[in-house]
Amino acid sequence: MGKTFSILVLEACFLLAVIFSQSLPAGELIDPATIKSGYSEADAEIVMDIATPTGLDSVNHYMAWNTKHIIEEGSKGRIYVNVHEASSLGTDREMIEGMQNGSVDVFIGVSASYVPYAKRLGVFDLPNAFSNLAVARKVMDSGIVGILRPDFEAAGFKMFGFSDAGFRQATSNRLLQKIEDFRGFKIRTMETPNHLAYWTALGANPTPMDFSEVYISLQQGTIDGQENPYDLIVANKIFETQKYITETNHVLHNLTMIMSKVRFDSFPADLQPVVQNAIEESLKYGRVVADARIESRKKIVTDYGCQIYTMPPQLRQDILARIGKVEDNIRQNVGNDLVDRYKEIIAKAEAEVGEK
Repeated sequence: MGKTFSILVLEACFLLAVIFSQSLPAGELIDPATIKSGYSEADAEIVMDIATPTGLDSVNHYMAWNTKHIIEEGSKGRIYVNVHEASSLGTDREMIEGMQNGSVDVFIGVSASYVPYAKRLGVFDLPNAFSNLAVARKVMDSGIVGILRPDFEAAGFKMFGFSDAGFRQATSNRLLQKIEDFRGFKIRTMETPNHLAYWTALGANPTPMDFSEVYISLQQGTIDGQENPYDLIVANKIFETQKYITETNHVLHNLTMIMSKVRFDSFPADLQPVVQNAIEESLKYGRVVADARIESRKKIVTDYGCQIYTMPPQLRQDILARIGKVEDNIRQNVGNDLVDRYKEIIAKAEAEVGEK
């Protein structure tokens, strides 16, 4: 009876989230971590680990716990899942390399973290590539997944698809409304060459650092700003140290839920579809959560006094005029054919979304 009830609760949670994905306040989302699984690690044939670098207040959190419940219910307890959050199993690099050797089962992170292991993923670093989120998601759901899946598998990963937390935005204590405003702007970025090249092209001074150091660095003035999706701007209270958010939408905050190929292949044939289905469903669910949270995160930052600005058309034009070398570098690393194919997919998605 308890297990049946748990299934019904999970299904109701997911359906309600889908129905209200455009308007449901994030506070009304049911946190799947609060739902009791009804299964025990001691009775399981297989124990899985899902790791994520983010904490409880994140899209990653919802995806991880949603996956746990679907796997445990789908396998009738033959698989038990432990969720490890806030980088408790190590840095992104340590967790990714742990998947390669089979010591980590599943990692939820951004696609940029995999570029050192599957360099063609750098195509997703093509900046300011999408006019809106609908176009970006249509592209990510296209054949690009099939094109890049062999790259993941060659590196030891089982790839299922993409989710996201919306676009990454720039936060600052200076208003960024003209290209000149970026000159000398000390902005924290991920330690990703294409990201560094993008901000350098705008005249900024990009500074890679561990995300755990960002809040104090902003407080102390070591850096002037940073860039992240609204989800993380609020989760890590970045807005408390910044006056402005400029919606640069410069790159999609792609989320991937990747599994160790060694571990996936070791699972019994009848359990592999259970795991695959759970991850694929949670990738969809991640977008539902992201959409519900983005608007509520905006309200949190504006209520605090942080001002949000859309990017003026002239600034977008000036940015596009400066980033040609970034695309050249990406082409050199991933190949002209892939970039051309990616841009064709984007153009097709733009046309299809524009027709609706």
